[in-house]
Amino acid sequence: MALPTVASLCRALGKDLHPADGFVVPETPVTAVHVSELVDPTSYVSGGELLLTTGLVLPTSRIEWEGYVSRLRSVGIAALGIGLGPRYSEPPEALVEACKIGELTLLIVPAATPFLTISKAYWTARARSSEQHLQDAVAAHRALIDAAASADPAAEVLRRLARAVDGWAATLTPTGKLDQIHPAGLVEEAEALQSEVERLEVAGVHSAASFVARGRYVAVLPLSVEATVVGYLAVGTTEQLSAMRRQVVLTAVALLSIDSIHWQRDAPAREATARCVASLVDLGHIEAARQLAALEGLPMLQREGRVLLVHARDSEKVIRVVESWSADVLAVAITRAESWYLLPSRHPRLADLSRWLSKADPTASAVVSELVRLEDIGTTRSRLGGRLRRLSGGELSLEEFPLGDARLIAATLDDFLEVQSKDVIAALAAYLRHHGQWAQASRDLGVHRNTLRYRVSRAHEALGVDIDDPDLAARLWLLLRERGVA
Repeated sequence: MALPTVASLCRALGKDLHPADGFVVPETPVTAVHVSELVDPTSYVSGGELLLTTGLVLPTSRIEWEGYVSRLRSVGIAALGIGLGPRYSEPPEALVEACKIGELTLLIVPAATPFLTISKAYWTARARSSEQHLQDAVAAHRALIDAAASADPAAEVLRRLARAVDGWAATLTPTGKLDQIHPAGLVEEAEALQSEVERLEVAGVHSAASFVARGRYVAVLPLSVEATVVGYLAVGTTEQLSAMRRQVVLTAVALLSIDSIHWQRDAPAREATARCVASLVDLGHIEAARQLAALEGLPMLQREGRVLLVHARDSEKVIRVVESWSADVLAVAITRAESWYLLPSRHPRLADLSRWLSKADPTASAVVSELVRLEDIGTTRSRLGGRLRRLSGGELSLEEFPLGDARLIAATLDDFLEVQSKDVIAALAAYLRHHGQWAQASRDLGVHRNTLRYRVSRAHEALGVDIDDPDLAARLWLLLRERGVA
């Protein structure tokens, strides 16, 4: 709620309250109007007040006036109003000079104007501001509720929430990755927040967090369905959230959580279909699996994939973890403790999956295959079963794709070059050219080191490989040279 300012009160009151000669009224917020004839009123104010006095018992010497003004400044009085009539027909010159020296705004209340007029004007302005504040809050909540009834509730809630808080709003997955954001042009700003989220270990925690990132105040709140965190809402603003805006954000959290419940009601049917598709692939019926996936709107099956086998205490819990890691996996629960997954040829880093599996179940063991044709998925899964049974509890054999598979490295790089911006590609090339030396690479590109780090992190995430591995880095560098981009 915006407070009346010294300037707005003077504008509203006109001739009843105006600055003394040589003073300019500031846009300083006024917390209250206080009347006092005390030589030292500081015990009765808390700062930000417009102090009114007739000066009946106030000092007359220059030094005493300077002490009086200094005391008012020490407690943060917004402005001093001298009421003419009872003692002074003009403001004392010593007071004027003391206020100029102390940089305290001096206002004049004419003899015909009672102090009550000033107080009434102030509280009328406060009431008007409170009414407007309430109307804004109601409008913001109504806009969010209308958004929840739209065709795309999550996207529309984010759009209207960003407008209500005058910043950006984004949803994150349960693992802290960016899901969607509004305005879309601030995607890099929200992506930079991911490292902060991971550092604070917000993902998986049932409590809110707030911090400053890229000059904005960021708040992250969990979206929960019963005892399960299904995602996070993050908002970024140029100033800290007011009480009203915090309530609007909490309303958005409730609406997005409800939307997640609706989505989860449809999830069993989608999960059952996904498992049917994976089972068809496992049995070698590839064309039937492709047609079923296309018919049900599941991710398009590629020509190749990888098999992941996991043994844990609760296969359904593990399935949720793996599906949060990558939305394009197809999962099948074999038993209560064992499950297998068809991974696409391009997927997030397996190191992230290892961390999340260990967190969900420290006793989980897992193994992943190399890239194979879909026609070979069934035999590959059977072969991996023996490897999985030889692993001890908590052992995760999740290697990235073999460095010897030059074909896969080249295909991965070609996909990367096709979709990434020139800046990200140039950053990767410079980083590899200078063998990971940030200072030399940043000078080569003429960009700040932090900018280079961000672009290289995007390349690292997009490629899904360890670009600091010497062998892989050398191969990537040669492939970039062959393609004329390094």
